[in-house]
Order: sequence, then C-alpha cells, then structure tokens
Amino acid sequence: MSVTSLRGRMLEAFRGKVFLFMSVTGGIFIIFIFQLINLQFIQGSYYSTRARSNIEDNVPVPASRGEVYDRHYDIKSSSNKVIASNRPSFNITTVPAKFENKKQMAEIVQRVAVLLGVDSFELLREMDKANPWQRIVIKEDVSFDVVVSIASHEELYEHIMWEDAPVRVYNYGPVFSHVMGYIGSIDPGEYDKLKDQGYKYYQKIGKNGIEKQYDNFLRGTDGSVKRIVDVHNRTEGEELGDEPVSGNNLVLSLDYELQNVAYTAMQDKMGSVIAVKPSTGEILVLLSKPDFDPNLITSKNASDILASLQNDEQKPFLNRAIQSKYPPASTFKLITSIAALEDEKWQPDWRYFCSGHYILKGLQDRSYQCYKGQSHGNLDMIGAIGMSCNVYFYNLGYKIGPTSIINYAKYLCMDKVTGIDLPGEISGFVPSKQWKMKTFGQGWFDGDTINLAIGQGFTSITPVALCDLVSAIVNRGIVYKPHLVREVRSQDNATVIKRIEREKLFEIPLSARTIETVTSGMRFGVTNGTSARLNYLKVPIAAKTGTVQTRSVVKSDNTQHAWFVGFAPFGGTPDDSVVVVVMVEYGVAGAIAAVPVGEAIFSKMISMGYFNDTQK
Repeated sequence: MSVTSLRGRMLEAFRGKVFLFMSVTGGIFIIFIFQLINLQFIQGSYYSTRARSNIEDNVPVPASRGEVYDRHYDIKSSSNKVIASNRPSFNITTVPAKFENKKQMAEIVQRVAVLLGVDSFELLREMDKANPWQRIVIKEDVSFDVVVSIASHEELYEHIMWEDAPVRVYNYGPVFSHVMGYIGSIDPGEYDKLKDQGYKYYQKIGKNGIEKQYDNFLRGTDGSVKRIVDVHNRTEGEELGDEPVSGNNLVLSLDYELQNVAYTAMQDKMGSVIAVKPSTGEILVLLSKPDFDPNLITSKNASDILASLQNDEQKPFLNRAIQSKYPPASTFKLITSIAALEDEKWQPDWRYFCSGHYILKGLQDRSYQCYKGQSHGNLDMIGAIGMSCNVYFYNLGYKIGPTSIINYAKYLCMDKVTGIDLPGEISGFVPSKQWKMKTFGQGWFDGDTINLAIGQGFTSITPVALCDLVSAIVNRGIVYKPHLVREVRSQDNATVIKRIEREKLFEIPLSARTIETVTSGMRFGVTNGTSARLNYLKVPIAAKTGTVQTRSVVKSDNTQHAWFVGFAPFGGTPDDSVVVVVMVEYGVAGAIAAVPVGEAIFSKMISMGYFNDTQK
C-alpha cells in the first residue's frame, strides 16, 4: 500500500468525522435557535405569566352591595332614610397551599390567631378540609391598625394577607330585621347551586329577607388587586386589576316613620304588623317580633351569636307576618258574612237575639257562649259584626252551612300564599268535610260548622293573607300581590332599572250590598264596638278585632292571641285607603293588645298626611 493511498483514506475518514461533528453541532445550534424563538415569541406570554405569578398574589376585592332606601327616597335629597349601606373594612386571609409544609402553617396560624383573637384549632381544621388553593378568611372586619401590624411584621406572618372588604351595615338594626334579612358566607351547598351564575366561593350572599330575594340585583361584581411580593413573600407593591362594581340600589315601599312607630308599639309583644296600600299592593309596614339585630351576625366570626339566635325558644328568626298561621277568630266573621250575603242565604237586616249563649240542639244539647257570656240583645248583621257577637254568627253559620263558608274562604285565597317578595312564605289552611274524614275518620258535625263561622276550630290564616282579605273588601273584590320593593336603581341612583308594577293576585266579584254591609259593620265596631278606642281619630276608621282561644278550656286570658284588622278612610276610595293588620301572641284580647298598635299606626299616618283629602 502506498503512502499516498493511506493518507487519502485517513483524510477521507477525518473529513467524515468533521462533517458529523459539524452536523451534530449545527443541529443542536438550530434546536437552540428554535427553542429560543419558541420561548421568546411563540410561548413568551405564557411563560411570562407563569414567572410573574411567582411574584404576584391576586387578591379579590369584594364589591359593595347596593344600598336600600325607604319609600320616600329622593335623588335630590340629602336626608334619605338609608336602611342598609356599607362601610370600608378589611379581612385577614391566607391560602394553605402557599405554606412550605404543615408545620410552618401551624406555627404561623397559631401566631396570627393570638393577634386576632380567633381559635387556631378551628381555623386549622377548616384549612385541612378546604381546597389548598382556596383563599381562607381568618377573620373578617378587622381594623386598619391590625393590617398595619401584619404588614410591618411580614416575616412573622408569612403568607398571611389582607384584603379590602366592605361590611354590610343595617342602619336601624332590628327595626327592619325581618324585612332585610341578613348576609353570610356562601356555604358549599349554596356554592354548588350558584357557581354557574357567577358566584365565587369566598363571597357573601343574602341569607334571608330582601337580601336573599333580591341578591342578584344587590351583589355587584368583584374586582381584584395584584400584590407584588419578593421571594420571601414580602409585599413590594400593588397593581389594580379589575375594579369592583357596586350592586344596584333598592327603593322599598316601606315607610321608615310608620315602621318605627309599629316597632315601638310592639316593643314588649310577640307577633306581627302589616300595613298595605290595597290599590297597589305596596307594603308600608312589615314587622315581626321578637326580632334580632342583623349587624351582629353578618361576620364569619359571629357563629356563636347566630347559633344562640337559632336555638332561642322564642324563634326571633321566624317572620311571623308570613311564616306563622293562627286561627283567625272573629276576623273570620267577615268571610262568614260575605258567604251568607253572596249566596243570598241571609239578609243584612235580619235580626237574631243574643242572650249570651247559643244552644246547639242534638242528641246532647251543647251550650256555646258569647265572649265571656256577654248578652248583645237583638242584632242585625252590621251590629253583629261591630259588636263581634259570637251567638249571632253561631246561628248564621248553622243556617247557611259549612259549604258556603269554606268556598268563600278558598275563593278569597285564605289557603294560598300571597306571593309576597320575601322567601319562606307559608300558606294558611281551610278545612273541608273530606279533609276531616281523611284526617280523623269522622264526619263533619254541626259543632264544627259553628266554630268555623267564628274563626275557631281547624282554620288557620297567616297575617299577610288576612291583609289580602281586608284588601279584597276595600277593593271591591280585587287583590294585588303584596310587595316590598318599588324600584331597582343603578349604582349612582340616576337610572331606574326596574319598577315594580302592581300585579293582580285574584278577583272575586262582590256585590255592592255585601261591601256596604261588611264595611259598615267594621265601622260600627269603631263607633260602638270592640274598636271604639279609635273613634276619636280625625279620619274615620273601620275595623274588626279577634280573640283566638288557644285552649279548649280557657284557664287564663294570657293563653289567647289578639287580632286587629282595619282600614282607613271609611267611605273613601281604594286609592286613598290603607289596610292594617296586627297579631299579638298571648295578647289577652284584640281590643286590649292589638287595637292600641293599630291606633298608633293610624294616628301616625294621619299626622303624616296620608289621608289629607279625607280627614274630618
């Protein structure tokens, strides 16, 4: 083999190795170039966001809920009655996943718990159960000084954050508690149902009352703040993300002055008060006693107070105006009268003598007495309504039979909900022959009929339904759905987003003779009967009282409930009128406990000019 030939082969092999090396090096270089392009241009924004997220903490900024005003709201006035508003405050929060380990989390949580005065064990238990990336509220409504203390010692409170959080304020405390309800943290069950509607797990929602019924209008849209932190989680700056948008405002139909008068008049009582304009269904007063202060239970840290209220035997959370039903007692005589007249089974001028007792003939005669055995003498229907004579209506009920009375009670929707714009309304109950047979295995007796005629026995009615009954009488048979909200306004109140129009609930044709007889009987109750306390007022009132026997044998007056229903002005038009219903539990008698409450409300309305065109 020649030298030249060997040298050539060696050079050829070297060139191949050099080519291979250059190819591999070039390929790697090209890969680097492509990856650089990918990182810088193709996926640059993605990795930039990830890198930035390592130094940012996105903190939600809850939106303020809309404000709530009484019916006299005027955009030009500076003295509007603001029933619910907001004030600025802070929440202290953390995210469990940000801690390096359980030990660090426990140490820091215990440290901050001491500062805030909360239970560290309960807090750690909550954090263990929660999604580790879910923001946990350690304490709500803390002062700015607490925030400063945490911010100035961030090395001690690593991963403990703070956020702006407006606090709901109920400016008149318990006066509007059952109307407004209250707000609270969304629970897991609620969140599962509402998350598709844009609700977040950390938000507050309406739990009852107007807060719940109109939550979609009141809640607004949350914003966010991007908080810049260093590798030690120390805050270096903030950037505003999305600005929060406040919720819409509400103008109620309620009148603050009347509500406050009702609250004072019912101060030491249990029961409810409702006042409504029958021509529109607008509610001027809605009060339930006992009550509660919603300002005390809106915070997450008020669980003990909330539990105490829920376990209270007097049930302060129960809205007795729409969630309690009672025998209507003598107020039901209005329905018995309507049934007798409309079915033409009785004439208004037919008289019956009240000796104080009524004897029901049968296999064994039974004696039924008028109230406390009082004798009313010879009465027509107007006098019987006004004097609330049981004996007259025992006889009337026996003569016309139960079917007419039951039918008219149902025509007047005493066994149905009214559809008021509050959650949790229940319906009353009107018995029937079929119901009694199914329930007790017994037929309908004459004793059942005469008890039905005076509103005792099986019948039960809610105060708001009884309000509809009187409204039907005032409106000549028409009833409009009762409602508490008049308008929904924009955040700045400049625009009316929604105006609540009156809505017919039902209509039952009542003859002019029936209306005249029943209302005249109610007026007689004020001039000469059980509501005579109201006769001095400058506007003519028509009213009916009722005393509910809560025991088969009355051992004490304190076992009886007291009703008052009335309207003013007597002789006016539906547009001028206001209906008032009062229920006082264990109030002895309607004339004793309920009439004074109605008197206080009508007196205030007169002084405020509600009946200026019809005052004497």
